[in-house]
Order: sequence, then structure tokens, then C-alpha cells
Amino acid sequence: MKNILIRYGELTLKGNNRNSFITKLIQNIKYKLKQYKEVIVYKKDHNSLVLEISDGSKVEQISKILQNIFGIYSLSIVEIVEKDLEVIMSKTLEVAMEHSGTFKVEVERKDKSFEISSQELKTKVAVNILKNNNKISVDVHKPQLKITVIIKHNGAFIFTSKIVSSKGLPVGVSGKGLSLLSGGIDSPVASYLTLKRGMQVDFIHFMTPPHTSPEALDKVFKLASKIEKYNKSNFSLYVCDFSMILKELMHIKEESYRITIMRRIFIRIANSLSIKINAQALITGESLGQVASQTIESINVINEVSKLPILRPVLTFDKEEIIEVAKAIDTYETSILPFEDVCSMYVPKNPVTKPKSFIAQKQEENLLLDEIINYTVENLIKTYIWKDGDLVEKQEK
Repeated sequence: MKNILIRYGELTLKGNNRNSFITKLIQNIKYKLKQYKEVIVYKKDHNSLVLEISDGSKVEQISKILQNIFGIYSLSIVEIVEKDLEVIMSKTLEVAMEHSGTFKVEVERKDKSFEISSQELKTKVAVNILKNNNKISVDVHKPQLKITVIIKHNGAFIFTSKIVSSKGLPVGVSGKGLSLLSGGIDSPVASYLTLKRGMQVDFIHFMTPPHTSPEALDKVFKLASKIEKYNKSNFSLYVCDFSMILKELMHIKEESYRITIMRRIFIRIANSLSIKINAQALITGESLGQVASQTIESINVINEVSKLPILRPVLTFDKEEIIEVAKAIDTYETSILPFEDVCSMYVPKNPVTKPKSFIAQKQEENLLLDEIINYTVENLIKTYIWKDGDLVEKQEK
């Protein structure tokens, strides 16, 4: 029998919502660990969760999955023994005998009914180790081995390391959002950061066949798949054919407004789809001032067509900061594959950096926006649905 101790971290501060947050976290953990359900028993504590694993060979795989689940602050592989001094000293010595070099003992007595104080227990454990292992010495500042003993009501927990996990909030406690997923670096990072704050994320992608290649769509599909390990058990990628709208945009008089109006239409389509799928917010990868269409003036003109709030998690990030996150979540190498998306292919030579709302509206007057948007949403090229981590292709035009 092996045990993994999961610490909630931020969830313990949620007051009246605490129990619902923890319940959602456990639900998400069970989804992600469904293939191991026969060997896991879940034991919920006030500030933590213990997974009892009957097959010790599965601990490493389970631990890796747990590290990518939002809502988990940290985890440790622990030995749980009887709250008895001799048993605790025997087990801690057993752990120490596998090491040489320097060590330190930490004790936390959560069960105050335990008759030995934290300091006294720490001393007894350390002395016992020093007496029986001549290859080890004490270093309280920078030990090579730290043995931690936590006295709880249900036993003594002994471990040697804390694995820092993804932190954040359990996906699903903050509703559902729709992320405008391009093939670039920024939008996958924005999606990841939104997931970290507990919002389930579905995706919408715009392409213009035959101008955008099948490889460009495959790239976006791979990005959604990479984010899957952080997302909820069920989510979707919706692919829209933007070709008809793009033909209309090519005829507007103010060419410099083309990218602004394109983005306004993206937002309108995303709003329309959000109504169908019950999404409560849109998510974009815009970073303030990064490109001409991401000035505060542009953002304001784009915002005004949305009925839903638009979340911009990387708004204050510079490119290096975004790339750092992209590399950490393994989307960077996919994002830089040389397959262009709609925006990169049709951006005007001199896009307006400080667009005016009344000019944008004037340019849109002759476009049949309602009809085009309804047609686009009703005629998605493809809809990909992930269920419990497995992909199902639901619809193809």
C-alpha cells in the first residue's frame, strides 16, 4: 500500500465555498485518474486528501497526472503509520538508512492530544537516526534530506519531499469560457491561465479553406489536445469557415480597418456560439501594445460588439513571459510551426492603431453581418469533442 498526500492550498481559504471547491477538485481528480480507479481509495481530510494506492507500481504515473490538475497545491508520497513513538522512530530510521550526507527533521503536531510535543519528537527522531546511521549528519539550513513527520488524528504521516503542483482553482468552479484559439503562441497560454483560475474552456478557431492549409487546422487541433491534460473531462473545439466573411472584408473602403473589423466579427461569432453552448465569457490571447490591433483604442472598439466579458489573461505579459509559459506547458514548439492563420494572412500593410468606433461601424453598414454570422455558426466545418480524455469527432461539414 502506497499513499499520496494532496494539499489543497488556496482552496482552504474559500470560506462558504470551500466544500464545493474541494468536491469539484476530487471530481476532477477522479476523471483524470479513471484508468486507475480500481487501485485507488480516496480519503478526504480537512485540509488535504489522501489517495491510498494498492498497486505501488502505479504511484509514479498517478503522481505525474496529479501535478497537472488545477486546485492541487502540492503532493507528497507518504508513509502512514500508527501514532506510536517506537513505530514513528522505526519508520523514520528506515527512511534515513537509505541515505548518506546531511539531514533535518521537521515535526508538525496537528493532533494536540498526542502526548509528545513537536520539539521533543523532533529531537528523539533525530537522535535515533544519528545513533544508528554513521553515514549521516545534521544540517538544519541546507540538508540533503528532510524528513517530515505530521501527527494527524488518523495517523503519523512521514515523507521526504513536497512536489509543487499546478495550484490554482479546480476547473469548473468558475463557469465556462470560449477561447479564440489561433495557431499562435499567445492564445494557448491565455487558455491555460484561464483554466488555472477554475474556468472550463472550450475553443473556437477560424480558418479560410482553401487558403489556410489542412496542416494549419492540424496545428490548432494539436494545441487543443496539449491543453487537454489541464482542462475538464469534457470540452470542445469548434472550427468555423471564415471564407465568406473574408470575401466581404476585402471590399471595405478603409483597408487599414480590415483587421479591426475582422476581430469584431470574430467576437460577434464567438458571442453567438457562446449562447448555444452556455459559455459565460470569451478568452483571447491579446497582449497590450504587442501588435497594432492590440492598442487600448483597438481593444475598446473590439470590446463594444461583445455581450459577454472578454478575458485577456496575458494582457500585461511581454512576449518573453508568454513564451516562457508556452514552453512550460509544451505548446511553444507546436505554435511556431510555419502554418499561417486567418489574421496573419490578411493583415493590411498599415493597420489602424487608434481606430474610431464610428468609422468601424460605417465600414460594417453594407455587410450582412447577422445573416453571415448565423450561417457561419450553423455551418461549422468541424466540431471536436473530448470526453473523459478521449477524442470524439462529432461533426464534419
